[in-house]
Amino acid sequence: MNVLAVDIGAGTQDIMVYDTNNGFENAYKLILPSPTQFFAHEVRRSKQDIVISGDTMGGGPFSRAVLEHRQKYRVYMTEPAARTLRDDLDSVRQQGIEIISEDEQESIAKRAKHIRISDFNRNLLPVLSSFGLDTSFDVIAIAAQDHGIAPRGVTDRENRFRLIEAKVGGGIDSFVYLDAVPENLSRMHSIYQSVKSWYNGHILLMDTGPAAVLGSTEDERVGEKSNRICINVGNAHTIAMSLNERSGIAGIFEHHTRMLDKRKLSYYVKKLADGTITFKDVFDDGGHGALVKEENQPEIISLTGPKREKMKGLGIFAAPGGDMMMTGPVGLIKAVRSRIYHK
Repeated sequence: MNVLAVDIGAGTQDIMVYDTNNGFENAYKLILPSPTQFFAHEVRRSKQDIVISGDTMGGGPFSRAVLEHRQKYRVYMTEPAARTLRDDLDSVRQQGIEIISEDEQESIAKRAKHIRISDFNRNLLPVLSSFGLDTSFDVIAIAAQDHGIAPRGVTDRENRFRLIEAKVGGGIDSFVYLDAVPENLSRMHSIYQSVKSWYNGHILLMDTGPAAVLGSTEDERVGEKSNRICINVGNAHTIAMSLNERSGIAGIFEHHTRMLDKRKLSYYVKKLADGTITFKDVFDDGGHGALVKEENQPEIISLTGPKREKMKGLGIFAAPGGDMMMTGPVGLIKAVRSRIYHK
């Protein structure tokens, strides 16, 4: 089995090429700037009007760069690309973005710089091939965070946690989408459709947070415990899951990393373990929310993620597959083994 796993974060995209004959320790790895960082740079170095086409992708730095660019220049975007800023296109128009049809982009590109955006860069494959790697993958597995299309009157933060809440009863495996993605997950659905247009193998999609938690359990110090809390401190978001062998996910919360310090995270983790954390606790503090089913005092607390250093001392620094930055890809591959190969 040959798997390409790509974890698309806010700061980096973490890539692993995994072969069952070699295992995690001998897998090939790349850590590159995330698409949102790369395309934000493309926008900022443009000193003219721009026309943006392509897929719906992660916003963050890219969205901020586009809105800053709009202060001096005209910005045209096709509808799928514009949904990167917000799913509500009327809101995008109100910010001064000119939304155009696919047919209009070619003529506008004659007088504006054309930027085509996508979360998955297909040019990765010839790069890997140039180093002698077999790119006829059995599975392409991708992790990306998706807030979903929020109903009117519901904030993106609230809708994001509604999506998480709906999956908790089924365990981490319920966060996996194999060979299909609901259309209300606009970013993941866009990634799926884009890859499907040229690739005939299995496509597995998963949210970045659960993928990181699942990857954490590959560290034997974490995996051997019955009760554990796994925390991933990402560049943009921090997620913590309380796990036990009896009922799976005992509780979960997600917050914005920039709003957390060690003291606050420790407070939330204690409430998660005690079973007393509430949605209101986290949401009113600017995070996405929390859900707890039961108390679960952990035998171990693990920390992964590129910002975990600021939380040093709250738990062990896990290194699944021998590399902390591969936590997401390892989680994706564990999902592939579970859902497709049942191993």
